[in-house]
Amino acid sequence: MKFSSSVFEKLLFPLNKKAYGELQKAIDGIDRNNPGKLKEMLENYRNAATESTLKEEWRPGAASETKYPTLNITIYFDPSTDHKISTLHKARDYRIIVDYEEKTPASYTGNHLVVGFHHKGVLNSFIVPMEYLFGFGETAVLKQGSYQLYSHTLLPEESQYETAYPLMQNPLPDINQKGLYRAQKAHQEKSSIYVGITKRTWQERYKQHCYATMKGSNLLFHRALRGEFFKIKVLEHIVERAGLTETQALDLEETEVENRSLSSLYQKGLNMIPGGKAGLQCISHFAKRTGYTLAQELNADNMEAVLLEVQKHTLERNFHTSDMKLVNEKIAKLWAENMDFRVKVMTGQHNHFSFRQIQSARIWDASGWTHGKILENLVKMENRKIGMDQLERLLDGKTYTSIPEVLM
Repeated sequence: MKFSSSVFEKLLFPLNKKAYGELQKAIDGIDRNNPGKLKEMLENYRNAATESTLKEEWRPGAASETKYPTLNITIYFDPSTDHKISTLHKARDYRIIVDYEEKTPASYTGNHLVVGFHHKGVLNSFIVPMEYLFGFGETAVLKQGSYQLYSHTLLPEESQYETAYPLMQNPLPDINQKGLYRAQKAHQEKSSIYVGITKRTWQERYKQHCYATMKGSNLLFHRALRGEFFKIKVLEHIVERAGLTETQALDLEETEVENRSLSSLYQKGLNMIPGGKAGLQCISHFAKRTGYTLAQELNADNMEAVLLEVQKHTLERNFHTSDMKLVNEKIAKLWAENMDFRVKVMTGQHNHFSFRQIQSARIWDASGWTHGKILENLVKMENRKIGMDQLERLLDGKTYTSIPEVLM
């Protein structure tokens, strides 16, 4: 089974060629000792490749009898050295951990390559499904303009858990792949999360995120990257799916965001609006509602950039400035004084909407959610006795008209 450095570099970034040679040598040994199993691993992935990460796909057979070949490889760099993606291809101070076994469905967690390094005191961990690196869907993955679904998870420094993350320790402990994977899963469960899609390389897309963060973007994910909510200790990047068409990417993103990272539904979610086609509809709605003229046709690849512009426009319309620093100051003042007063007066009753519910209902309605779905999720948010008639008056603009309609 051949390791594809071309796919790895398309999905993430280049490593030292010496590392590719060592990986291939380890893979050859596993293939030799377990003939046919790595090929079987690729076949098992076929059902999951275009499905949501939330859907489990198992082969037929009893759970106690069905076994899945499972391969996880970790490359982690010396934590005492500060590394950057741009120079990682020169670095040789790494260790490689290889773990292969056959697992039942109950213990099967997939096959992954993990790369971990430290930069400015933050552990950056990158995870890619191993199947892509063995050539699964290689033509589609390498095709110009194909999409990948990715996620970013952020763990705060004050979390008691971060000190137990194996790759955070210096010197590196003598850990195995199982211990590392358990640590990563615990990290993901305790972290804030953002989900997105792109047809660029991961490195190009992340540079865009970092640039927007540096320029003062008010999108939740960029504010989190800037450290406004907590100081980041572990930053994990996961390529969830690759080689997708635009339609496949939009459908998957919509499902993933709604079930994992939509901020109005999940406390640790960093996606401000639904993903996929619902997100495109939401952005179009807010652009029209606030008189913003789209400078380019809205699509899957530019939706976040357009969302950023639309958000800036809505803030300027409501707060009379597009300067991000001034906007933040005015928002903070408004929330501390006027907005709290308005919301308390207008929504303080147990059977009235809270501000969070008002904001969420407007975003969900703009995204094309049915009124029934909106009401169901609003009731889950807070213990308030609200009815469909109240929701319809809100969405028709007959109530709460003095509360600004903004994306935040």
